Amino acid sequence: MKNLIRFKAGPGILNLIRDEGLNPERVRVFTAPAGGPKWFVSVGFDKAIIKTRFFDKSSFTRILLTGASAGAWRCLAMACKNPLSAYEKLRIAYSRNIFTARDTPLTLSKKLRGNVDSFINDEDIKHILNHPKFDLAIHVVRSKNLAASGNVHVEGLALILCAILNMFDSKYLNSFYDKTVFYTGCHKPSFVESWFGDSIFKMTAQNIKEIALATGSLPYFIKGVSEISGALGGVYRDGGLINYQLNEDYQPGEGLTLFFHYQERISPGWFDKKLSWKKTSQKALNRLLQIFPSEKFVKMLPGGKIPDRKDFATFVDKPAERIRRWDRVCEASELLAEDFMESVESGKIRDRIEPLFP
Repeated sequence: MKNLIRFKAGPGILNLIRDEGLNPERVRVFTAPAGGPKWFVSVGFDKAIIKTRFFDKSSFTRILLTGASAGAWRCLAMACKNPLSAYEKLRIAYSRNIFTARDTPLTLSKKLRGNVDSFINDEDIKHILNHPKFDLAIHVVRSKNLAASGNVHVEGLALILCAILNMFDSKYLNSFYDKTVFYTGCHKPSFVESWFGDSIFKMTAQNIKEIALATGSLPYFIKGVSEISGALGGVYRDGGLINYQLNEDYQPGEGLTLFFHYQERISPGWFDKKLSWKKTSQKALNRLLQIFPSEKFVKMLPGGKIPDRKDFATFVDKPAERIRRWDRVCEASELLAEDFMESVESGKIRDRIEPLFP
C-alpha cells in the first residue's frame, strides 16, 4: 500500500530533498518525540532503520540520538549492543504493563523500572557509553518549588498552575522545572551551548538507568527519581514536560535532523498539546525532515486511532484486548517502514516532500 506516510521538510533542506532525495549521508541528528504508547506506530520505521544500518551510512563521524520519555527509550534501545533485540524487549515490556486502580506512584515507578531493566543490561551500558557512531542526549527535568513536593496533591496543584501559566508564556515553567540534559560522548551536544552549565551532565554507568527511569516519570502519576549520580540534588522527572515532541534547535549544521513523528502537528511542550497557537520555533525546524502517518494509515488501525495512555483506562478490565490492539498497531507499522524505504530507495520522496510550513 502506498502513500501511508507523509514527508515534510524545513526550508533549509526542502530544495535539497527535492533535488537529491533523502541521502543517508545527510543525517546528523535523530530525534524521537515523547507521547506514551503513541510510539508504537514508530516500531516498523525504527526496526527498518536498525536492520538496514541506515545511520551507519551517514557521512558524519557522530550522530546524535535525542529525545524524552518513550522517545528517549527508543534512542537508548537503538544504541544497545544488539539494538534489534533490545528494541523488541522494550516493546514487549512496555506493551505488557498492567496498571490497576490499586497502583500508586511508587508501584508505577517500580513497573517502569522493570521496563528499563528489560532492555538495558550491563553490557548494553558499556556499549551505549562507548558507542562507535552514536552520541545520546536524554531530556529530563529537575523539579523545584511546589513541583518538588513528595505530596501528590501538591504535585497536582503544581501541574495545574503550570498549565494555566503556560497559556501565557512557557517561561513560567522555569519556576517549577529546570530542563536538564544527560549526554554521552566526548563533547557536550551543540544545542546546549546556550544553556546554563548546571543543567548539563554526563551519562555514566552509575546513572544511566536512573536517567532512563526519570525521563519516563510523569509527575503526579509516577514517583520521581531522587539524587541522580553526578547531577545536582533534586527530584528528576519526565523531560517531555518541556521537550515533548520537538522544542530544541539541534543544530545539524550542513546535515539534517530526522524526525519520525506520530502526527502532523509538532507540540513543543507537554502543556502545549491542546494549545494550537504554541509552535516550535522556525529555527528549530529549518533543517528538519518530519515523517508521520497519513490519515489513511490511522484509519486502518484498531479503533481508527493511534494508541495513547487513555487505553490503559479504557481497557483496565481487558488488558489482553489492549495488548492485542497494540500488537496490531506494531504489525501495521511495518507498512509505514515499507513505504518509507521504497520512497527513499526509489527517489520518489523528491515528489512527495511537502514544506514544513508555508
